[in-house]
Amino acid sequence: MDIEQHVRLWNQASIKILDIRHHVMRTGEQVKGYRLPASGFLYTARGSAQVALDGKFYEVNKLQVLHGGKGIGLDISGVEDCFEYYMIYYRASLPLPSSRELQALLEQQLPFHIQYAFVPHYPIVLYNYVTSLNQMWRQADALSKFQVKTLFYQFVHELLRQLDAQGIPTMKPNMVAQAIRYLNERYAEPIMVDGLAELLDCSAGHLSRRFKKETGSSLIEYLTRIRIHKARELLLHTDASLQAVAESVGIPDAMYFNRIFKKYVGISPGRFKTSYVHLPSDQYNATGRSESSIVRRTFRRYIHNGDNHYQYKQKGDSRIPMKPKQSITLLLMLSLTLLLSACSGTSNTTAASGNGNGSNAAQQTNSGQATQQPSTQEKVIQHAWGETVIKGEPQNIISLFPAATDYLLALGIVPQAASSNEEGSDQFPTYLADRLQGQKNLGWQVEPNFESILALEPDLIIGQDFMGESFASLNKIAPTLFAEKVKDEQGIIRMKTSLLKLGDMLGRTEQAKQVIADYEKLAAEGKEKIKQAIGDDTVMFLRLSDKEVRYYSKRNYEVLYDDLGLQAPASIPDPADSMQVISLEKLPSIDPDHIFLLSSDPAETTEMQKTEVWKSLKAVQNNHVYLVDYGLWFQGPGGPIGQTKIIEETVQFLTQ
Repeated sequence: MDIEQHVRLWNQASIKILDIRHHVMRTGEQVKGYRLPASGFLYTARGSAQVALDGKFYEVNKLQVLHGGKGIGLDISGVEDCFEYYMIYYRASLPLPSSRELQALLEQQLPFHIQYAFVPHYPIVLYNYVTSLNQMWRQADALSKFQVKTLFYQFVHELLRQLDAQGIPTMKPNMVAQAIRYLNERYAEPIMVDGLAELLDCSAGHLSRRFKKETGSSLIEYLTRIRIHKARELLLHTDASLQAVAESVGIPDAMYFNRIFKKYVGISPGRFKTSYVHLPSDQYNATGRSESSIVRRTFRRYIHNGDNHYQYKQKGDSRIPMKPKQSITLLLMLSLTLLLSACSGTSNTTAASGNGNGSNAAQQTNSGQATQQPSTQEKVIQHAWGETVIKGEPQNIISLFPAATDYLLALGIVPQAASSNEEGSDQFPTYLADRLQGQKNLGWQVEPNFESILALEPDLIIGQDFMGESFASLNKIAPTLFAEKVKDEQGIIRMKTSLLKLGDMLGRTEQAKQVIADYEKLAAEGKEKIKQAIGDDTVMFLRLSDKEVRYYSKRNYEVLYDDLGLQAPASIPDPADSMQVISLEKLPSIDPDHIFLLSSDPAETTEMQKTEVWKSLKAVQNNHVYLVDYGLWFQGPGGPIGQTKIIEETVQFLTQ
């Protein structure tokens, strides 16, 4: 730990004391699987015990200090006679505006998340601060609460001084290890990536990327394999019904359980139970994979870093990843398709026109099929990931990401199959669902499922630009293009440029131009209506997450701050990134006239609305807070259909 940088961040941070608790444990009592709701200090007053922070054990005696970040696992055992300790929970965030250098330093140092345990040379000084903190915290008056903050800073100052003097090593938390432990312990409960990310105090995107990088698998894929493995054990070793097994592993829908089990194991759960009930575990591995330690057969207090890694992706490997059991059939299918294509000299084709005014475009039916005869024309498209050759006009087009689906639909192309709205979901994005009725749902495809894609025999695959690593594999299945969210020199995503680029590649430039013209007309009319209704009032778009609000700038929301000309509060400069975290306590100093609020948790929204801080905002007092649809307002920006609907809703909110 770089103590100078550590202290610098503590000095810059906005600190809020969340809770102070005093605990006394007796002989035989234990704490198991408790997750810290916030960053916190544990100070031992008397007695001894074994204390584990995320599986790392410490033999703890009286007058010792431990620290851990939000979401870290806490276990206490081995209590003899009694074990008395204090917990001090706090939240720390950098106030806005803060420099990019300071934000980078925060991510590098993680001062409020690192874990350590040490025996201070001068424990009584710290003990006095802790007991005074506990005493003041119990007082209800405002002056005592103010003194709590003063004492806390003195406690941290003394602790850091002793920590530096003693040269105590610290350990940054491994969020992937924490996530794996959580999945193994809580697989039977409903688990969403967003919720787990909030528990670990990070963004869902950051957690997903780290998890995939370290395990080779997506978080939801990993969780599903844990559940299926546990279900296999229950089917083999118990007489529980299929419904009971499904519920016990966190998949209460029996039909979905049957489908997902068959997908991973190769046969239905009922057939598996009757066929393999007498076989040892190493003879019923239907997937052909090694499955060491997917679910722990005996309780262990640590996580072995070699366990649970199902897939390893090597750079430069252009083979299509598939399950061994299914690969032969699917590769035969692919080979036959290529053979027939080579013999005929043509390929199945389509393109669809939204308006019917494209000279080289066929009219489209609701199923995405073209009514004219396929063309033999070949088109070679050069792009950042290589080269794509499209023969004729593809008929069976599939989309692997909501934004790409938005672009296609805007251009008049209804894909035969499209991705779902999020991980673990079988629903299309809410704002696109009416246009995709009757089309196949591919599920979440951020990490493409090559088998399911190959089985659809697509003529053209449309992915999103962040899928670049999968281009070679996808292009072996069918010609592949990526929709790009093009950014300008300021880093702002420009929808119109993005749409034109994809339109050019698909031969739909005129359709793209017409969509843009219609959009610009709608935006100009909406801008004028809003100007007449609210004048120069300020507007903020906020997302509620863990009692914090996240401010999104025009880097992601050009539709609000550029196209509709809404004014952000002057006290919030345009951040370097698309999103900035603002503590709830900072909002009154910004105090916008209007707030668009996005939240996926109604209970959290209700809790925030009850706070005096929230009630003090003039937007709240004037009834100018607008709760918006999560699917549209979080996934819609950047897409022409999404932004069109956002304009319509914004005008309605601000002019009603």
